[in-house]
Amino acid sequence: MIPLIHNIQGSFKKYKATLGDFASNILSFSLLILAQQIISLPIISRFFTADQFGKIVIAFGISNIITSMFGFSIGNARFLDQKAYNLSYLKMLKGSNVVVVIVSFIIYYYFFSDSYIDSFIFSIICLLGNIRYFILSEFRIKDDHNWIFKQNLFYFFGMLLGILLFYFQRNWLMVFLMAEIASVGFSYHYLMKNSFFKLFKDNSNLKLTNTFHLIINNGASYSLMYYDRFVIYPILGASNVSIYYSAAISSKIGGFIINPLSNFILGKLSVEKNKNKIRVIHVVILGSIFTTLLYFVLGIITTPILVAVLYPNFLSEIKNIFLPVCLGAAVMGGVNILKPVIMKYMGAKYYNKLFLVYGIMLTILSILLCIKYSLLGVAIANAISSTILFIWLLISLKNYSKSED
Repeated sequence: MIPLIHNIQGSFKKYKATLGDFASNILSFSLLILAQQIISLPIISRFFTADQFGKIVIAFGISNIITSMFGFSIGNARFLDQKAYNLSYLKMLKGSNVVVVIVSFIIYYYFFSDSYIDSFIFSIICLLGNIRYFILSEFRIKDDHNWIFKQNLFYFFGMLLGILLFYFQRNWLMVFLMAEIASVGFSYHYLMKNSFFKLFKDNSNLKLTNTFHLIINNGASYSLMYYDRFVIYPILGASNVSIYYSAAISSKIGGFIINPLSNFILGKLSVEKNKNKIRVIHVVILGSIFTTLLYFVLGIITTPILVAVLYPNFLSEIKNIFLPVCLGAAVMGGVNILKPVIMKYMGAKYYNKLFLVYGIMLTILSILLCIKYSLLGVAIANAISSTILFIWLLISLKNYSKSED
């Protein structure tokens, strides 16, 4: 009995720091969830029609796709290439900032508003988001989760200020602009005090394979994360985007925790280079299965409650679709737990091949089933495609672990 107690105490001490970082990571991104999904978007929805709010949801999704595709990918590439302070990363960030501003301005002007001012504000939101995601990688490299929390805390405070401005002028863009200004301004000030940019002294040749694959993967994965909007909008209209978004609210909240958790795992794998591969793989496989089951159960319980509180006008519309929506989201939660291990040990290129097949399957099934079964068809397509990808990843990791024995 005493040896058992000592073993438990030893294991607790060994993983205490990791568990603390994990808890800090979840708390940090819970602030983003609270600011975006629980406070801002539900408040904004009350001042617009279902059709108008559907377009806002699409624009918000596009901003996340653009910023994750560049700033997020370039930052995460620093984990995989292991030349964290190579000057190429700063050059890529500067180049991507120009691309982000131009692309986001054009998209918003031609698809959402013919206002130059609003389009300019949207492009600035995307630019700041791009920089914020890149800065986030530095906190992960330093393994400093307190600063991730502080960055998101300022995002939260900025969003509260933005909501106050929204009540006076009814421009939803100001909500997210204030959030980005507060978060990036605070983080930039901290990094300048610590001479962050002077750390990039390494001017050696850098293979950009991982960076390009991460750009492709994050662009595709975040696009598919919001795929429902791009399928539903042209087929069923913007108002149905609002309905489906409300049905997926619990899943979206879970996704905002699971996606950062995926990057937390990747960051830990890059910092702790001597981990036993087989042990890591087995733990992650079990964790992915547990996460999927827990995610699904919690989604079923919380979705009707959250919709009733946050989007009461859509409650009667989601009854037939929220179960498959929750299933698809839960399985993708498991996929995102497996993703960093696949990319670390089997390569970003390998994961992209599997993800490409998943994306094609999801897109085709969604379009066909949406035409035939409306919103229910989109939810079923997501559940089927996600399950196939999840099983495929599990088999891949199992085969890899056997080859390493």
